[in-house]
Amino acid sequence: MAATNNLARFEVGGSGKVFTLHVEDENGNKLELVASRDQLDVIADSLDDILLQDDSADEVQDKS
Repeated sequence: MAATNNLARFEVGGSGKVFTLHVEDENGNKLELVASRDQLDVIADSLDDILLQDDSADEVQDKS
């Protein structure tokens, strides 16, 4: 299993049927993924479900 790193940056670009996800961790490692609209819909639904379970997730803590 891969090492766990903190998320530093996340962006989604594109339109139509193909989208590009850019993920960067705190060490500067970057990952670029291509996803369909349906895949982004599943990701969005999963995040919504998680955030609805625990409203403490709304609190962002500064780690600097």
